[in-house]
Amino acid sequence: MSEKLDIVNEDDEIVDVKTRKEAHDKGLRHRSVMFFVFNPDGKLLMTQRSDDKRFYPGHWSVVLGGHVTSGLNYDEALEKEMEEEIGLVGDYEEIGSFIKEIEEEKENVKLYKVEVDPEKIELSPIEFERARFISQEEVEEELKDKDIVPETEQVLEILNDSS
Repeated sequence: MSEKLDIVNEDDEIVDVKTRKEAHDKGLRHRSVMFFVFNPDGKLLMTQRSDDKRFYPGHWSVVLGGHVTSGLNYDEALEKEMEEEIGLVGDYEEIGSFIKEIEEEKENVKLYKVEVDPEKIELSPIEFERARFISQEEVEEELKDKDIVPETEQVLEILNDSS
């Protein structure tokens, strides 16, 4: 069975429900969550996406996340995505939102900051090739020579504004 997504307008009001494939194929606006993962020392998790991903395979990112499945709210979707991608639910705080419009992806995105014990993380091998924690000062240097997901600058700006 294909994942169902709530189709929303720019005001984030639900106007329809479609499969994930239909939402992407038709460029329909839907909801997603993204989250920064920090360890107790304030270091940020940087990941390389799996080569099997539809969008930006092998690209590096400083956020994790996914779609808000129909019937879930943003916080519920965040907890589901944390469990799927890092194997646990950490303490989280919403830090902002933005509209993502890249290729077939038209999303209303809520952005969160999550703190976890790095010893307890179990990264999904389906989602990621590799990962490591870096200091926030290292982010720009680390990402300079890598293929990165397109929303990187936008999410880092929201993170910096929230501090």
